Amino acid sequence: MARVGLCQNVMVEYMGLMCISAVLKEAGHTVEVFIDDETNERRFLAQLKSFEPDIVGFSLLSPALEWSLRVGRRVKETMETVTVYGGYHPIMNPEMIERPEVDIVCLGEGEFPMKELADCIDRDRSFSHIEGLWVKTGDGIVRNDIRKELVDLEALPFHDRALYDKYYFFRHSKYLRPMNGRGCPFRCTYCGNRKLMDRYGRKRYVRKMNPERAIREIEYHMQQRDIKYIYFIDEVLWVDNEWLREFVALYKQRVGVPFSASYRFGSINEEDIKLLAEAGAAVFGLGVETADEEQRRTLLGKNVTNDHVLEVAKLLRKYNISWGCSALFGLPGDTVENFVKQLEFYREAKPRYLWTTFFTPFPDLKVTQEKAVQDLMPANKTFALTFHHDMYLDLPDKDRLVRLKKIYFLLMLWPKATPFLVWLTRFRVPLLFDLMFLCHYSWYIRKFERISWLQFLQHIKTFVVYPILKKMHLLRRR
Repeated sequence: MARVGLCQNVMVEYMGLMCISAVLKEAGHTVEVFIDDETNERRFLAQLKSFEPDIVGFSLLSPALEWSLRVGRRVKETMETVTVYGGYHPIMNPEMIERPEVDIVCLGEGEFPMKELADCIDRDRSFSHIEGLWVKTGDGIVRNDIRKELVDLEALPFHDRALYDKYYFFRHSKYLRPMNGRGCPFRCTYCGNRKLMDRYGRKRYVRKMNPERAIREIEYHMQQRDIKYIYFIDEVLWVDNEWLREFVALYKQRVGVPFSASYRFGSINEEDIKLLAEAGAAVFGLGVETADEEQRRTLLGKNVTNDHVLEVAKLLRKYNISWGCSALFGLPGDTVENFVKQLEFYREAKPRYLWTTFFTPFPDLKVTQEKAVQDLMPANKTFALTFHHDMYLDLPDKDRLVRLKKIYFLLMLWPKATPFLVWLTRFRVPLLFDLMFLCHYSWYIRKFERISWLQFLQHIKTFVVYPILKKMHLLRRR
């Protein structure tokens, strides 16, 4: 049978890889995941090579592109294997098949194209014909059509969570990260769902497993390990209110542990919020993105009013459900003064945490094509996993906004200290703002992610310490 090595550079369970692994293992193939922390490339490649893979797969978003191509290049130099690139970036940019590091690009959901590929390799047969794959051959590139049918989620085997058990970080985790469906029904300009819905159609692409099937999978995984908390990673927990009510009733009856999820803006009544609370809803994340309603509606394509956010926040507080919201920094027109004014809204809304991140204009997003964004795009800048540390667009007040982003949550909490802290952003004080960010980010990770101390330290190392060291040129790949 074929041996498949799946590679990533972030310490988190990839749902797509667990789905693919479950399908491959059910067919008898051998699958292992390899996580590169980017501190010792030789060690990582040696571990991958010792597995003797027939297929090396990468599932990537745009920030992982440069890493995946660098690793793919070394794989091609040192191993007799086939490299497959899938995930959102290759789906939207399949012409990357022309890169020498890339043998195959997957055009959509990867479970069954990968199974067919592994079957062909196991039987020493040609695989250039597989629907849903672009394949590099000795005669050129074969560009097969995308698969006409999307995956039937209810027919899939349960996610292969054992795939990650080789890492202590996951093996002793007390939380479970299920996903009940795929896709989001909204068409925000800064999100890739818009293009995927255009490609497949909203009704086909946005899917949820029926509540009974979703609960059975949660029960199965809870039998395998001691789970104290559940964090649903669906882009929105529910699409349909009737689905939500049936799911919540089953969850309360058969699962019952506290859970977090992403809230779905739209029509929902107070009784549903109450049902969520009674079932164990502990934390909701709200994608607010900005307190500037006009910016949210026009540039970001998110037709959610501030009054609606405040109404939701009031109901969540009434039923003792904590909530956090997001704020994007680095959009066209952003200024320090505007962000200071927006603090009034966030203080009125009273989120338990205000998650700040830098806007990144990935090449396949609708918002990236806006003239206001194009005019501020830097030349020859690549994408990287620095969403807490590096602003992408060249805004007039960029340096101050970078510093402000790192302490914005503290400004929301400390109104009296705001004038001084905002004044302090005028100055380049080495590490000061990074350390202040480290303090409140650490609090967020411990409070909202419900992770162990080991996992907490890993998060801090990956998302705070390493980016700071890289910026200071103190951490180099070996």
